[in-house]
Amino acid sequence: MPAPIPAPPGDYSSATKHYSPTATINYPTHLTVTTTSASRANGDWGFKRPFPLRTTTNTTYPLIRVKQVDSTEHVTDFQSASDHTITLRKFQEMNLPISVPSAHNIDRYAQVGYPKSVFEESADVTALDAKQKVELANKRWKFTGPWLAGMSDGDFDKYLEKQVRGRRSEFRTFLKETLATEITADQTQKAREAGEPSEPPPVSVSEITDNRLTDYIRELRQDRMTLYKLVSRFLDLAPIDLNIEYRMLGKMAPGKQYDLDRGSPYGANGPPITHPSAGLTYLRTRNFQENHALYGPQKHHAPVKARILKPTHFATYSFGPSIGIAGFVGSTPNHESVFNAKKQKNQSGFSKALHELELEKHGGSKLYVQPTTAVVDSSGRVCIDIEEASSLQSETVQKEMVGEGTVLEDELKAMQSPQVPRNPMKAPARPSFSAPPGTRLSGNANTYGLGPNV
Repeated sequence: MPAPIPAPPGDYSSATKHYSPTATINYPTHLTVTTTSASRANGDWGFKRPFPLRTTTNTTYPLIRVKQVDSTEHVTDFQSASDHTITLRKFQEMNLPISVPSAHNIDRYAQVGYPKSVFEESADVTALDAKQKVELANKRWKFTGPWLAGMSDGDFDKYLEKQVRGRRSEFRTFLKETLATEITADQTQKAREAGEPSEPPPVSVSEITDNRLTDYIRELRQDRMTLYKLVSRFLDLAPIDLNIEYRMLGKMAPGKQYDLDRGSPYGANGPPITHPSAGLTYLRTRNFQENHALYGPQKHHAPVKARILKPTHFATYSFGPSIGIAGFVGSTPNHESVFNAKKQKNQSGFSKALHELELEKHGGSKLYVQPTTAVVDSSGRVCIDIEEASSLQSETVQKEMVGEGTVLEDELKAMQSPQVPRNPMKAPARPSFSAPPGTRLSGNANTYGLGPNV
């Protein structure tokens, strides 16, 4: 069995709040073990000792996680793993790909309309050379160095003492190479502007003196943006938030050129601890059609049934409902929609479920929504954006698929022609096999009274 991964860090702001020790953590840390139904009845899970039936047979699915094979009491420490495993199954049933988070709040609307998969070749690359690391700094997700904004003071001091201070001479050599490249580029540009036939020879690192390097370091101390980019390139640190670069525009050195990109999608909250997909799904896009067994290709994806965890309540200043979908809490759109309307516009079942707490329903109020995008943040949480179901027709078809509607049966009953009685003015009390005079009918066993009802 593989070693468990570290548990997610706790929220320091919840120290004074109620915390449940049995609450589901953000992501699983142990391997899930399963077995067949016959082996489960005998307590056989593939370990050195059988597991108690009283504990392993009271769940629907045979799923456990083993925390310790041999404890000090010579027992196997295990518990049910249905929480994360069933959540994974429900998420994969939605056929929803994982998207790259937005780099800025302005890009939030573009992310919903044009989501970008985490498996794109321009971003999902880990085997890079030094030049590619610089070019793809705002696109890649894997970095050798830590994310400084997410470190505590003690961790930052340890990082400086163990991994940074001993590389001072190496950093000076790196600055010499950078200075030589800048001088070469400056001389080449001046030669082109002067119209010289040949370019000057490149400046080597050995030509950079210590006095010239000291002056260059003093210039960098006055140019914080360039200094951070060089330090980030040397230590392979995650890029900073784009808003920080905007605030540093006033401190730029005059007469120097800067290139401001769109920013890294992981600059605000840090890079992910694993692959951005977290292994939940390997779909790259949702641009495909779902084929129904009776109605053929569908225009919209099938909506998903969601549960109202907390309805909208204006008295408590709760203007947005909390909706659970596939084991996660979905994110409703920020713009004006049916989810965050200030007034209840109609008395439909959808609007009633959002604004009222229906205690008479088993399991609470439920409604059909359409998931649009899913993002895994730096802490391992899955954020799913949801909207109202695409159309009433797709919702009706999905209800019939799960056994909550009878659309096809109603259509077939409407297509059946009623039997014509002998006397059109009065319907017979029992089925009649005759027709009004003058009607031509083909003879069969029923018309001759030899049918099954005789």
